[in-house]
Amino acid sequence: MTDEQGQTGQRAQRNTARTVMAFSSVVVAACAVAVTVKVLSTDIASARPLRVLDQEALERQVLDEAGNLRSDRPGRVACPTSIVVEVGKKFDCRVVGGTNPKTVFVKILDEEGELSLSLSP
Repeated sequence: MTDEQGQTGQRAQRNTARTVMAFSSVVVAACAVAVTVKVLSTDIASARPLRVLDQEALERQVLDEAGNLRSDRPGRVACPTSIVVEVGKKFDCRVVGGTNPKTVFVKILDEEGELSLSLSP
């Protein structure tokens, strides 16, 4: 191999290395643009914290529906905790105390947490 052929081979390697580096830079820049666009187009509404029902208010409403507020010994209420407000979601609560245990069926009516309560499913 002559000296001229060696220099030509080195130049080709340098050109290939430069091409690979340039291509890599373009790929990194394209990824950065894609991530930026994704972040900027994310709906801020989806980042809102979930609303949950007020446990004490729920239990008061359930006791009222079960009719235990008028008795001398109000009953105990067992409802699921941390219920996320989702329109149409259904769950039930148990009221123990008074003469008979009762089940109160609850349905969330709107995004504000308005409830429908009944003693029958």
